[in-house]
Amino acid sequence: MLPRHINFLSNAAVSASLIFIPLWAQQLGATTEQLGFIVAAYSGSILVSSYLFGRAADIHGAGRILRAGLLLGALAAFLQLFASDPVTVVLTRVFLGLCVGMYPAALLAYARSADRLMGHFAAWGSLGWALGTLLAGFAALLATGDTRPIFVMSSILFLAGFAASAGAPPAGEGTMTVPLFPVALIKRNLPIYLTMLIRHTGANMVWVIFPLYMRDSLGMTGFQIGIAYTLNPIVQFLVMRELDRFRSTSLVAVGLAASAATFLSFTFARDFAQILLTQVLLGLAWATLYVGALQFITERNRETATAGGILGSVMSISSIVGPLVGGVLATGNNYLLPMYVAAGMSGLALVTYWFQIRNARLPRSAPATRSSD
Repeated sequence: MLPRHINFLSNAAVSASLIFIPLWAQQLGATTEQLGFIVAAYSGSILVSSYLFGRAADIHGAGRILRAGLLLGALAAFLQLFASDPVTVVLTRVFLGLCVGMYPAALLAYARSADRLMGHFAAWGSLGWALGTLLAGFAALLATGDTRPIFVMSSILFLAGFAASAGAPPAGEGTMTVPLFPVALIKRNLPIYLTMLIRHTGANMVWVIFPLYMRDSLGMTGFQIGIAYTLNPIVQFLVMRELDRFRSTSLVAVGLAASAATFLSFTFARDFAQILLTQVLLGLAWATLYVGALQFITERNRETATAGGILGSVMSISSIVGPLVGGVLATGNNYLLPMYVAAGMSGLALVTYWFQIRNARLPRSAPATRSSD
């Protein structure tokens, strides 16, 4: 199978259990403060793992790291069945985070050589995210309050991804020498790293309160909130498939401008139908930004896995800092303030990106040649 299909299965595995973690942890006695620590510990383990194993994939070969990450991910997802208190919840989530951070950079390096079309590669990941959420919803409907079927399903999806990775490059293919702290590589990709850090931190300020905003301020039901969350990755899938013809620098700029417009649009939404329209705009914003970032990384770096691993670490930092700041900004149910701040941060990211691209005078790489699915 192509890397895009592995991306589809692995993203479905991750998203299947993600939205039910707060409910599961509360059932096992976790307090609100402990819930925040559980989420931060998971993101922190991804942060460390993304960089370490991205570098390892360039040195030792993408195939070995990719397969190990998927197989260990299946084990980690299954071990969540045996958590019995907040401490074991943290341990299982940290282990899963290490596995979830282990394989994406290796998969990106594999995609660079075997797939090449970053739009199609990313699109299948978004479709997998939608499928995992949808399957989890059905599992929760059939077994109300019981997360065990969801964890089993997540483990099976990881195993399917592991089976699909049989065609990945042999383990001995990695022969690069990468410094432990690659200063030159970081400088080369700083326009993307800094841009994503600013924008994604703002976005995570919103995501931490967005379900509450839809429920408390707009009166949406749980079913309507689920539909809104499913629409976003479906739009991403449709849009991403058409983006390989465009240059990375243009896609990133469009994604940042659309992100600012999206966060502002949340503040104007008044009902379910209008929220669905904002999710279409959000899907367009993330599709262009993320595909542009992947193109930027793969076009300008021989050390694709290391560069992709650092990008994953940057996004993990945003996933830790953003919710903490967003929670503070939303004190007293002030849900709109994080949205205004996120819109401003997307605008700041656009200015920062434009300034760095202009001064770096980066080469304009030609877009990839399209191929059929």
